[in-house]
Amino acid sequence: MGTVALLGASGRLARPARAAGTVAVDGTVTVDGPCPRLAPHKITKDTSVCGVEQANEAAAASPDGGLRNVVVSLRPAKGPSPDAASALPAAPPPGHATIDQVGCMYKPHVQAVTVGSELTLLNNDRVLHNVHGNLQGSPSPVTVFNIAMPIKGQKLPTKLARPGIIRLQCDAGHTWMSAWIHVFREPTFAVTDERGHFSIPNVAPGEYTIEYWHEPLDGVGAGITKTAHLIVGGKPVHADARLKL
Repeated sequence: MGTVALLGASGRLARPARAAGTVAVDGTVTVDGPCPRLAPHKITKDTSVCGVEQANEAAAASPDGGLRNVVVSLRPAKGPSPDAASALPAAPPPGHATIDQVGCMYKPHVQAVTVGSELTLLNNDRVLHNVHGNLQGSPSPVTVFNIAMPIKGQKLPTKLARPGIIRLQCDAGHTWMSAWIHVFREPTFAVTDERGHFSIPNVAPGEYTIEYWHEPLDGVGAGITKTAHLIVGGKPVHADARLKL
């Protein structure tokens, strides 16, 4: 685990409003070497709705190598000092996430929320889907929810009550369907955009472990991670990273 080089704010990115005493941590995640070119999924079921092939979203990079769908998170490296503790923002209320099923693909492919958030499952396909969410990290994945959705336009809520990484799959024969939801206790996280950029606002001064997570290319296992030691002071921090896929 290395130490992230700290740079002052460059002014290139718009900064969100922040709580008093906190700063933003932002940066760009790029691929180390060429981004794998993954073959599209060949479709053999419900082709009238799903098409004959679907893009493999397990790896996506911009022309200059910016990695999309990397989850970046911060966790304290040690207990906060009294000054840092007083600067921490109040714990955010549970949020909301949505997973839509469109053309036999999950949208969005990767997202992150806080514990207690409500997840709305949508089905905009006129075929049966079965959304199976498995919590990763144990020898046998733990089922968080397993819900059949046979009706186009169906909308069902569920609650994300446990922290961790949830992998979604369709148990109705659409084996290529895959998505990921990260559920965090702390609000200090972000997901990189199509250019590999991320921004985590409202970070209190202190020492952190910053983690960069990318899904496993074959959909199996814990994923590809990189961590570094990060010191946050009174100025915005730029924390770039390179991931080898």
